[in-house]
Amino acid sequence: MKILDFFFRFAIGGIFLSFGINKFFVFIPSPPMLPQAARFIGSLMETGYLWQILGVTEIIGGILILSGRWTALGLLILAPIVANIVSYLLFLQSGIGFPPFAMSFFLIVSGSFLAFARKEFYSSLFLGLERKTEAKK
Repeated sequence: MKILDFFFRFAIGGIFLSFGINKFFVFIPSPPMLPQAARFIGSLMETGYLWQILGVTEIIGGILILSGRWTALGLLILAPIVANIVSYLLFLQSGIGFPPFAMSFFLIVSGSFLAFARKEFYSSLFLGLERKTEAKK
């Protein structure tokens, strides 16, 4: 299990770190996109700030996941981004073929595995909320 945890941490952490840096210094070429996907990415870039915020968040989340100590926090920060990436790949890039499904599957499986391995962190978050609501009653 430790080897699988190590593999998923470095794979997903490396992906987010490299793609986050790529938002500032383009060194990974853009893959072919369908027109609606290109318009969506173009609109994110045209805002002037959202693309950079996304890049910074990916960098921070990737570093936290790679650290090992803060992996659960990194997964928590990146969860909305993963949800948007999976939605983008499945709904806007689904006509490209197999790669969007493979990347979506990998993000979901690796994130779920890492989160489940750190379930005590997440359960303490939700138990803390539950205790606060019971104290108010």
